[in-house]
Amino acid sequence: MTEGEAVKAMLDRGTRPQEPFPGTQLPWKCRCLTCNEVSSPRYNDVVNKGSGACNRTCRSRKIAAKLTRDGATAAAVMLDRGWDPLVEYPGAGKQWAARCIHCGVIKPKKLAHVQRGRGGCTNCAGRDVTNEAARQLMGKADLQPLVDYPGSLQPWLCRCLRCGHVGTPAYAKVRTRGHQCWSCRSEKIADALRLDEEEAIASMLEKALDPLVPYPSSTELPWKARCMTCERSSNPGPRCTTSAARNAAAQSVPSAASILPNLAISTSLSTTPTKP
Repeated sequence: MTEGEAVKAMLDRGTRPQEPFPGTQLPWKCRCLTCNEVSSPRYNDVVNKGSGACNRTCRSRKIAAKLTRDGATAAAVMLDRGWDPLVEYPGAGKQWAARCIHCGVIKPKKLAHVQRGRGGCTNCAGRDVTNEAARQLMGKADLQPLVDYPGSLQPWLCRCLRCGHVGTPAYAKVRTRGHQCWSCRSEKIADALRLDEEEAIASMLEKALDPLVPYPSSTELPWKARCMTCERSSNPGPRCTTSAARNAAAQSVPSAASILPNLAISTSLSTTPTKP
């Protein structure tokens, strides 16, 4: 193929080459005869595949023309998907006020979303929550909202009606799990971990520790006890583990510092020669 033949083929398709012919598969700088803009189409794409010769304004106009609908056609599509338009069709990609034909709620919808099946009614699906409905649900969970409803997943400033604590539970979590309060939760955890006197004494005896004073009513407080192995006193807690018990027993063993002086005295006495 000669360059003249290639130029003639591009001119027949509405574009004028601005540089020598580079080959059929390489971009070729050309000026569109319609919009007068410069682009770089490939000869093979324009002549053999039939794609447009202009990748600028002309291409955008073709796409817009393909997407353009008249108002009647667009309204018919919306009605078929359950939405009754309230105003004239604003154009592709723009919000369109419409009323749900099932529940009557008014929502802004995009025609493209409705066509793809993404334009369902959130109110019919039970996903729309009003401020009054949200406050009613929080009240049933013993929570008093202090500000307006911020959204289902956002922290919501509330006061617990059980303990008076002010926190920020989320509406969605309260709806699925019920009452949400860190202060009440901490008390529940403390109650679950709390031991009565019999359980505390049993826990100490299991670690070979004999309590010497009454139970201090908390697992976190020291409790004076006597080691049943070495008879020395220590202050572990009723929830001490086996390692804690070993540590308490280790405290009852005399330290090396206390043993070394006596050991040195005994050694010097044993090495002193006796007089005849």
